[in-house]
Amino acid sequence: MPETNVERCEVCGNHAVVPRRVSDSLIRECEFCGNMEGPTDLVELLELQREAEELGCSEHSYPLAKFIDNLPGVKLLGDSGGSRKLGTMPFVAFELTDHRTWQLENLGQSMRLMRTELSREWMIEFTIDYQLGFELRTRPDGRKSHDPNEIESARRDLLLIWRKLQGYSNLSWWKQG
Repeated sequence: MPETNVERCEVCGNHAVVPRRVSDSLIRECEFCGNMEGPTDLVELLELQREAEELGCSEHSYPLAKFIDNLPGVKLLGDSGGSRKLGTMPFVAFELTDHRTWQLENLGQSMRLMRTELSREWMIEFTIDYQLGFELRTRPDGRKSHDPNEIESARRDLLLIWRKLQGYSNLSWWKQG
């Protein structure tokens, strides 16, 4: 009898490992335990998106929102991946819990460095609701509603910002605060 080449899950040993194509890459996912194997950066993103879904959060803004919330001295106030139906753009809102501006300076410097790579113009806006806060959002153009293509480009930018911030946070100028 010929031997078949069946993949086993490295975590649970099950044979229910199925390949699927995501963003031009191949991911192998165990249908039993959910373990994913593939390019590290893509697996990390898919795991964060799965976590967002379980929490009822936007898969588009959650990776960046979680990164910002994990910064020392910063607290997440809210986030949105935008809404194609309502025509609203994505944003991430946060406050400085230690009232020091070094993380704000890091985010601002990072946004300046990556501005030519982003499809939209982004800004960090000072806000006052019930507390002093900041919002990372696209630059407003006076319209109340945006078309789905604009929202999708802003969502792609959110993921690029998240990836770039991960890299910048390891650099010496980021750590000087």
